[in-house]
Amino acid sequence: MTDVTIRGIDDNVYSLFSAEARRRSVPIGELVTQVMRIFLEETSEKVFRVENLDELTINKKELESVGGPIGFSGIKTLTISKDVDWELFDQYVDEIRKSKTVIIPDSLTKLQVLTKCRDVDKIVSAK
Repeated sequence: MTDVTIRGIDDNVYSLFSAEARRRSVPIGELVTQVMRIFLEETSEKVFRVENLDELTINKKELESVGGPIGFSGIKTLTISKDVDWELFDQYVDEIRKSKTVIIPDSLTKLQVLTKCRDVDKIVSAK
């Protein structure tokens, strides 16, 4: 085991994290190790990037064609086709960041899509 000093951790985040460790009766070091392991496992898979477009429509065939998770960033209007269901969306969409509008089909709920969104102005249902 390695002893580590980490600077710059947000006080509130640390307080909540240490309270969770106490609640679980797990030493903070052990819980941090678990979180680091999970992070490394999740990020070891290559994530493809699609960035900085005015408009983009993605469908099932296009998502599957890449063969791995995709991160969308800076797409002003991202439209998800009606043939994309939650299972496919969850499997292939790593994140959607910095988009103005994400248009979703009836096969997805706004809350499902929000689990993948950061800095998205609005999510609207397709008409």
